[in-house]
Amino acid sequence: MTSLAPQPLTLADRVVRNRETLSAEIDGEVVALDVARGACYGLDTVGARIWGMIEAPVAIGEICEALTAAYDVDAATCRADVLDLFMALRDEGLIDVAPSPSAIPSYAKSP
Repeated sequence: MTSLAPQPLTLADRVVRNRETLSAEIDGEVVALDVARGACYGLDTVGARIWGMIEAPVAIGEICEALTAAYDVDAATCRADVLDLFMALRDEGLIDVAPSPSAIPSYAKSP
């Protein structure tokens, strides 16, 4: 039996913290824990800033725009790093991802 690889994330995908995830800020960094899965993740100061931004659903592209405005980082590097982070957080079950509206088939969209 083969398992399907998770879909890659896009800048249009919206991410939000998993409601079951517990987190705490310690000295400017964040520790996030999914008790049900036993998954724990440590986030540095930039990761902590991102964690704060996903308290409500937000597009990954919006996060990248905010980070490139706040930090001395080029857009391509920021996008790659943020997408990598969110893929890892998704794999650990610490965030939920809603596909971009354009990825939803038109027959599945509400009128």
